[in-house]
Amino acid sequence: MSDATRSTHAPIPRPDEGPGEERLADLAAWAPAPSEAASRPTPPVELPLPVLVRVEQAVGASEADRPEAASRLNEVLAQLASGGGERQVADTLHRLLDGGRLDGLVDAEGRSCRAVAVESLLSLGFPYALEVEPDDLKHLRANAAARSGGGQAGRFDFGPGVPATVLAGGVLAQVIEELLRPGVVEGTVTLQVGLGVLAMMALWLAPPRSPVYRLGLGLLALVSGFGLLLALGSAGHSGALWAGVAGGVAVLLAALRES
Repeated sequence: MSDATRSTHAPIPRPDEGPGEERLADLAAWAPAPSEAASRPTPPVELPLPVLVRVEQAVGASEADRPEAASRLNEVLAQLASGGGERQVADTLHRLLDGGRLDGLVDAEGRSCRAVAVESLLSLGFPYALEVEPDDLKHLRANAAARSGGGQAGRFDFGPGVPATVLAGGVLAQVIEELLRPGVVEGTVTLQVGLGVLAMMALWLAPPRSPVYRLGLGLLALVSGFGLLLALGSAGHSGALWAGVAGGVAVLLAALRES
């Protein structure tokens, strides 16, 4: 059909339309097109920026520069536990350990970044120290043993079970004594027993010669000595005598493990 024979039909107005009104129903509703940046979801930040930068630098470094990059990463990992925000720090360390991003990264002193991350997680204390996976704890002990003596066991490496058993026996005897003694259990006894158990947890989880192990050793020695002074100075009514004696023996056994 040619253009000449085509007839253009004007739209027939509806009865309810005025002569100057547009047929709004025939027009598509207009909306501004969403920009690409607004429609794209923002990726979540999995790791703090300083940690992420150090991890990427260590992973991407050459073989010659990797120990130095791992040392800088270990400094950041060690500082995480001293900045507060324990839950956020624990989650960050878990992401690093679970994702395997620290595997194969060892600094110039032989400390693996994985072991330093586990140490930082242990230093957060209860309950975060209980979240350490057995494989990560085993790696921490193996790394500490390799650095101290090439993986050879010490003369008194009888394991953490012996000091823990001694302290548990003292705590049990203390509990029995407090139950048989009339009156209310004094707050100093409860505090001493609680701190002693917390220190023993650090000695149980951390390998000898590690900072966490020595922190637990010092705390147990301090708590046991303080309890003995109170108990011997006031006829046993202000300190946990049995827990103090057992804690002192456990400190000696734990110190022998480092020799």
